[in-house]
Amino acid sequence: MLPIRECVNQTPGYVPGEQPQTTDYIKLNTNENPYPPPDKIFDTLQQELTKVRLYPDPVSTQLRKAASKVFGVSYNNILAGNGSDDILNIAVRTFVNPGETVAFLDLTYSLYETIAKVHGALIKTIPTNENFELDGPLICPEAKLVFLASPNPPLGKHLNREYLEETCKQATGIVLIDEAYIDFSDENHWDFLEKYDNVIISRTMSKSYSLAGMRVGFAISSLGIIEQMDKVRDSYNLDRIAQTLGSNCFEFQDYFKQIWQQVRNTRTRLTNSLKNLDFLVFDSDANFVLASPQWIAASELYTKLKEQKVLVRHFKHPRINNYVRISIGTDPEIDRLLEVINKLKNAT
Repeated sequence: MLPIRECVNQTPGYVPGEQPQTTDYIKLNTNENPYPPPDKIFDTLQQELTKVRLYPDPVSTQLRKAASKVFGVSYNNILAGNGSDDILNIAVRTFVNPGETVAFLDLTYSLYETIAKVHGALIKTIPTNENFELDGPLICPEAKLVFLASPNPPLGKHLNREYLEETCKQATGIVLIDEAYIDFSDENHWDFLEKYDNVIISRTMSKSYSLAGMRVGFAISSLGIIEQMDKVRDSYNLDRIAQTLGSNCFEFQDYFKQIWQQVRNTRTRLTNSLKNLDFLVFDSDANFVLASPQWIAASELYTKLKEQKVLVRHFKHPRINNYVRISIGTDPEIDRLLEVINKLKNAT
């Protein structure tokens, strides 16, 4: 019998979106940015490739300094992670003893639960209403750590700002606000960092900066919190290629802002088009929409789209098993998606 920890043995593994092994699919299932970063970010890559026998900067200094210019905080208030998922893991390991409580919403990023359970933490889920939104602040005095994504998947809407601030004010533990999709919206929560000493904001370069394959994320918080999290961070947690490309991307804000706006424009078009095709669609602040077809089961729609080489995401969670989540692609990709859906609807 293998000596596997009971909390690990009993935890289902996290299930990521499908990654096809061929390139003939339109991938609208994992919220990747449909547009590439600018070619110029690769100008210094060859120089870094000549150094791969050497360890990278263990604390990602150049990357954190580049991030600090964009985020408007000292680089000492930033911790670099191997994607924001690494930041979530570090937060649990820093602030939560096994047997203590981690709280999050009943519909949110499913990795929160996996990370907490594998660590041996207790789970407290806070219900959202029928529209998958908060009816009030998340109050959980026993929670050592609260995960709150805003915009919150799978809906893609920002959490009510008043409720979110009250959550930070009343929390006895740490509140981590996950801003993975923030650049596709008009809001952020930077002011919470100044008001509350128990707040961490996490960011990722996977979505808005087109670096999902490089795994670059950040925690932004007070110096005291960052110093403690840094003790838990794996040594050399970002390779030199990720550090270089991440640093370079921050130099092209105008380029990426144009991409973010294009995604938002396409998001509006997709939302309106799906409504015209008899879908229930929620407005989104992210680079995806959650939509329920009213004329076919969502699971069947997922399968039929996949047969046509179009991938969307279908979840088996009982509250959303008749929805699909559709990432915002390029306009030609969305045109193809709508073409296939229109043909399917006409055939029913």
